[in-house]
Amino acid sequence: MLFTKKQNLIGQLLLLLATIAWGSSFAILKQTIRDVPACFVIGLRFVSASLVLFIIFYKKIIKVSKEAFKRGVLLGIVVAIAYYVQTMGLKFTTPGRNAFLTALYCVITPFLLWVLYKKKPKSYNIISAVLCLLGIGLISLSGTEETGDLVMLGNFLTVVSAVFYSLQIICIDNCHKNRDDNMVMLFIELAVVGIVLMLLSLTTELPTLGISAFKLNGEQLLKIGYLTLVCTLFAQMAQILGMKYTTPNQTALILSLEAVFGALFSVMLGEEVFSIMLVCGFAVVFLSMMFTEFEIDPLKLLKRKNKEND
Repeated sequence: MLFTKKQNLIGQLLLLLATIAWGSSFAILKQTIRDVPACFVIGLRFVSASLVLFIIFYKKIIKVSKEAFKRGVLLGIVVAIAYYVQTMGLKFTTPGRNAFLTALYCVITPFLLWVLYKKKPKSYNIISAVLCLLGIGLISLSGTEETGDLVMLGNFLTVVSAVFYSLQIICIDNCHKNRDDNMVMLFIELAVVGIVLMLLSLTTELPTLGISAFKLNGEQLLKIGYLTLVCTLFAQMAQILGMKYTTPNQTALILSLEAVFGALFSVMLGEEVFSIMLVCGFAVVFLSMMFTEFEIDPLKLLKRKNKEND
C-alpha cells in the first residue's frame, strides 16, 4: 500500500504514542494492584474500554457474523489468560522485568507456528531463542530486595504470559485472513477479557478479600481511568491506524520499544533500580527481539563478511 511521507510520519507518531502508553502501563498497574484486587482492576479496565468502543462502533458490532464472533471470543479468551498470568507475575517482579519478558512473544511465535502448523523456524529464530534464554538468565539472577525469592516466580509467570501473547498474534492473523473488521474484533476481544476477569474477581477475590477491598479512592480511579482510556482504548486504536501508514519494519522497530519504555517508566516512578546485570539482560533480550523482527542471521552476515575479505 502506497502512502505519502506525511501519512508515514503520522503513522509512526501514532505507533510511538501507543508504545509509550503501553510502556507506562506496567508501572501504573503495579502501583494499582498493590491496593486493589488485580482481576477487578483488569476486568474494570477492559469492560469500560469495550463499552466506549461499542458506543462508537455499535452499528458495525451488531452486524457481526456468528463465525467472526466465535473467532473474537477465542481471541478474547487467549488474551484474558495472557493478561491474568502477566499480572500475577507483575505482583512478584518489577515492571521493567515484566515488560521485557512479556516482549519475548516475538521470539516465541515462530516456534509456536512450528508446533501448530509445522512451519519450521529459520536459523535466526534459533539464534534469537538462545540469546533470549541468556537474557532471561541475566534478568532472573539480578534479584532485588523488593521481590526477594519470589522474583523467579514472577519472571516465570511473565514468560508463560508471553506464550499466550504469541497465541494472540496467531489468532489475530486468523482474523485477518478471514477479513474480519478490526474494530469489531477489538470490541469482542476487550469485552471477553473484561467479562472473564470480572468473573474471576467475583469468584476468587471477593470471597477472600471482602467487599471493602473493592472500594476505590480518587487516585485509584484516576489510574484505572488512565489504563482504560490511554493504555487500552487509545493505544489499541493508535496501533491499528498507525500500521496502515507504516512499513512492517517500521512497525516492528517502534513496537519493540514498549519494553524499553516499560523499564524507563519503572525507574522514573521508583519501581526499579538498574544494576549492571539487569541492564545486560535487558540488552540481550532486546537484541534477540531485533534478530527475530528484522530476520537478521548473524551467521550469514559473518560468512558474507569472510567472503568479502577473501
